[in-house]
Amino acid sequence: MDIELKDIDEDNFRACTKLSVRKDQPFVASNAYSIAESKIFPYWTTKALYAEDVLVGFMMFATFYDKEELYLCRFMIDQRYQGKGFGKAALDRLKEIAMGDDGIRRIRLSTAPDNVNGIRIYEKFGFKDMKYQEDGEEVFVLELEKRP
Repeated sequence: MDIELKDIDEDNFRACTKLSVRKDQPFVASNAYSIAESKIFPYWTTKALYAEDVLVGFMMFATFYDKEELYLCRFMIDQRYQGKGFGKAALDRLKEIAMGDDGIRRIRLSTAPDNVNGIRIYEKFGFKDMKYQEDGEEVFVLELEKRP
């Protein structure tokens, strides 16, 4: 399964803001808020996640070269498409991006400690729980194995 990351523009903005998670998943800020935040803080990159031209999710990330990391700040798959492998495919695509950047050595993210499903997905993908919190969220890191 392949996921394409597309810029958010006038053609998909409204659709991105209408994506939603289940009511028992209140862990991610709204996509509209994230898009607005990326306009105030331009180091954030927002992307619409597409599978075969179908909008299935959203992510926001930044590259911090001083820390040699890509930080995944927001990540969601619309409730209609959860459990179908799109989350893993999106993480695969993000990892490809990080692997192609010589300045990146790891992907970092944080999530609510009670986000059991998200944590399971991240750990299954290879993220390690760093056993500390930032702003009340558990921090996870995926160290990238790159050849010199």
